Parts: sequence; structure tokens; C-alpha cells
Amino acid sequence: MLKCNREKVLIVDDAIDSIKIFVNLLKDDYDTFFAKDGEKALEIVYENRPDIILLDIVMPKIDGYEVCQRLKSDSRVADIPVIFISSKNQVEDEAQGLALGAIDYIQKPVSPAILKARVKNHLRLSSAMKELKRLYNMALDASPLTGLPGNNSIAKHIEAAIFNGEKLCVIYSDLDNFKAFNDKYGFAKGDEVIIFTAHVMEMGLKANGVEDYFIGHIGGDDFIITLPLNKANDVAESIIVIFDDGILSFYNAEDAAKKSIVSSNRQGEQQTFPIISISMAGVDISLPIYKKYIQINDACSDVKKKAKSIEGSCFVMDKRRVIL
Repeated sequence: MLKCNREKVLIVDDAIDSIKIFVNLLKDDYDTFFAKDGEKALEIVYENRPDIILLDIVMPKIDGYEVCQRLKSDSRVADIPVIFISSKNQVEDEAQGLALGAIDYIQKPVSPAILKARVKNHLRLSSAMKELKRLYNMALDASPLTGLPGNNSIAKHIEAAIFNGEKLCVIYSDLDNFKAFNDKYGFAKGDEVIIFTAHVMEMGLKANGVEDYFIGHIGGDDFIITLPLNKANDVAESIIVIFDDGILSFYNAEDAAKKSIVSSNRQGEQQTFPIISISMAGVDISLPIYKKYIQINDACSDVKKKAKSIEGSCFVMDKRRVIL
């Protein structure tokens, strides 16, 4: 049984003795796969997505150069680091391998210590580059107001959680009577409330010792949280307490005392509105009825309608268990 938390190394060499040596060197630290020709190597790459590839050059069917060229021309696998390990020791051989996109070139016979050190270093570098890419993409997608991940990052995060079968709850939150507040106090003050809401969510998570969480800003006053399913109710309760306690500070003394404001409704008529409250809808994304992000989104929207029908701040958990 493979350990999913271990990095995977694909060894490609037509010499079985070389494969045995490399496997014995690396098996204690990594999950190892091997192929004795280029075509089989490509099959394994797409089936198992290795974290690094040790690639011989001289092989039957297609050689290592062509394997590397095919990998680097496919955006799905181009970021997998390739180390050429070959008995070809001419400068032009190494130059060709590096020109094709390999990250390193090691000549046979291989020093065990050098091989292990280079594999470790390149995996560490690859991991750092992936994290930088992830952060960069999140920054591009982030809300300019809160700095939180936006819609694309939210969708990718939830899709990955569904795929991995994670026991997570998605909490979709929305502010009640926010438009009326904006109309009376102005958009700048409304932005302060949105930033406050983002901080409240983080405070509610930390108050319950939740470290593995995700907060996304859909837009406007809508937010998404993912967190361990068994923490959802406690966190939601904390968010409600902190939010309801802090929201009054955004109102003038008169409105805060009355806990209501007079503002225009959508027809332009004067109407009395309660102070802002927060409605939250929870969905268990580990249920087998959910296969895609759009299904989670739809479920959150349905449950949010129920939450918003309740006066004041509240949390409603989705109760569905079967396909309707």
C-alpha cells in the first residue's frame, strides 16, 4: 500500500541492475516506480503523477530525450522535474538534456550520496516553486478589499477537497440588511463592515483551535469557509457571538441603541431595518451526492435561503443525505 504523503520517484532505465540500485537507494524515503522503456514511462507518468523522474537516455522504442521533450511540451506534466542519469558523458549530451528542460544531468556510475542529495534538493525546490505558483495565482484572484482568495481559488479548493474525499464542511455566509446600511452610512463604511466580517471569521476559527481552514471572499458581503466537519457548529456559534457583539460599533449611538435604522428600501421608500446580522449555511461536502463544485454552490444557496428566513444571526446545516 502506497503512503499518500510520501513523494513519488519514477525511475526509467532499460538496465534492470540500475533500476534495482536506484530503488534500493530511494525506497526508504520515497514511493518508487520504474519503467524499462520510454513508452511505459509515459504511461506511468499520466497514471501516477510522480514528483520527480530519473531518466536514462539510451533505451528501446523511444529514448530519454524524446520522453523528456514530450513531457515538457504537455502543460499537465511539464512541471515534473526530470534528472537525466546516463553513461553518455560528452558535454554535448548534457547540454542537449538540459536544453530539453531537464533540471539536472548525472553521469553513470552514480555516487549514492550524490544521487540522494540531488533528488532531495530538487524535490524541495520543486515543492517551493509549486507553493510560489499557488500563492501567485491566489494573489491574482484575491479580493482587493480583503486580500482573501476569490472565486477561482474557491472553486479549485473545493473541487480538490471533493476529489480527495475530505471530511469538510463548507459554510457560506451572507450579511442581512447590508444594503440598507450601505445606503445610509455609505460604501466606505460598508467596506469596513466587510473587512470586519473577514476578521470575525478568522477569530471564530482560531477561538476553536481550528488551524486547517480556508476562507474565501466570493464578492460583496458573501464569504466561504471550509473547515473540519466536526468543528462547524462550534465555529459558527463563535462567529455569531463575535459578529453580533462587534457590529454595533459601526452604527451611530442612536441607531446602536435602537438596534435599527431608517433607510430606503429597494422601491426607494423609507423603511425601518434591523441592524446587520450574519446568515450562514453549512454543507457537508464529503457526502457522496456531491461530485462537483457547482453542486456544493447550489446546495449552499438553497440552505442560505433557509438561514436568511430566520431573524437575526444564525447557522443552518444542510440535512440532505440522498439525491433528491
